[in-house]
Amino acid sequence: MQQLETSKVELDVIPVGEDGWRVSIQGADRANPFALLGFVTTAGPVFEVCVIGRPGDAIVASTLDDAVEVLRPPADEVEGILAGIRH
Repeated sequence: MQQLETSKVELDVIPVGEDGWRVSIQGADRANPFALLGFVTTAGPVFEVCVIGRPGDAIVASTLDDAVEVLRPPADEVEGILAGIRH
């Protein structure tokens, strides 16, 4: 039987300005640019998500929590992301 990964990757969600947040992998070396996953900004009643490495994608969420979940990587991909490998 295959076991599923149930742990969630912890994220830092840091306010930027009055209506934005910077989202990165918690605990990663601050000097590692690959730890930055993206940004969330308010756009009227919704939240827009800008995913690093996916320019032009228009992702909208109804809550900040939902927007952050868009950026949360699977736990088994974190090592690769921090090494500069994105899928």
